[in-house]
Amino acid sequence: MKKLIMLLIACITILSLFGCADSQQNKEFEDTAKIEVMDIKGSSIALDKIPQRIVSLSPSTTEILFALGAGDRVVGVTSYCDYPEEARKAEKIGDYDEPNMELIRKVQPDVVLAGYVKEETAEALEKMGIPVIITEAEDFDTIYHSIKLVGEITGTAAEAEAIVNGMKSKIAEIEEKTKDKGKPRVFYLVWKDPLFTAGSKTFINDVIKAAGGINVAEKVEGWANYSAEEMIKDNPDMLIAALHSTDEGMTREDLSGDRLFSLLECVKQGRVYIMPDDNIISRPGPRIVQAIEDMSKVLHGE
Repeated sequence: MKKLIMLLIACITILSLFGCADSQQNKEFEDTAKIEVMDIKGSSIALDKIPQRIVSLSPSTTEILFALGAGDRVVGVTSYCDYPEEARKAEKIGDYDEPNMELIRKVQPDVVLAGYVKEETAEALEKMGIPVIITEAEDFDTIYHSIKLVGEITGTAAEAEAIVNGMKSKIAEIEEKTKDKGKPRVFYLVWKDPLFTAGSKTFINDVIKAAGGINVAEKVEGWANYSAEEMIKDNPDMLIAALHSTDEGMTREDLSGDRLFSLLECVKQGRVYIMPDDNIISRPGPRIVQAIEDMSKVLHGE
């Protein structure tokens, strides 16, 4: 019996060693396997391997990378990439609009993941031999696409799928809680002067709807200038503003005392709200669920 047990242990040990070898070979294969992806803009990009050194030109993409467990591969970020805390430790390569090409070259990335990058910036990076992949989302559907895209790029597809499923589940839960409540009509102020708002096909519009509200500016598409006359005609039930809808920052008192906004009935009645954290509601990434929760509290209370 003792000999039989020793033989079984020996067999298990040998199989384990083969298993470890296979696992290591699979890991090496994954790291070196060529991949081809289609980015948010529909461009097809081929990579020689799963990237191990990544520059992110978008705060939302930086958040996605860390949420997927790929934060240790982030070697460069913009000055706006401040979440999670670990992202602050990466090399700062300027802002998303005017990144420093020499600093990007210095960190030797395998790929640059970008938001709304200028065409000349993308061309300059590609001339340096650095592929550029557009990952920035516009609405909920493209947020899910963006997370799965970054998951595909980094070899973390399973983690991306789990995050997306978790987001969808939480959003459905919030929608269920508010479905029988009234739906306040909202005007969302993105920027004060000139008057700028979020129309259809934006994640802000999706946030308002998922939180149980109606966006009065849904009749326009995208991030759009909006006339004061049209806003007054819309007569929203609530005026909600981004904290940084001006360079100095916005307060309820600023809106209530403003010559234009004070014409709105909702402002006269004190139904004016400032979203507490611009970063949460302005970044199309995993934390958009928290933005829906914050918006729901504004629309319906605790």
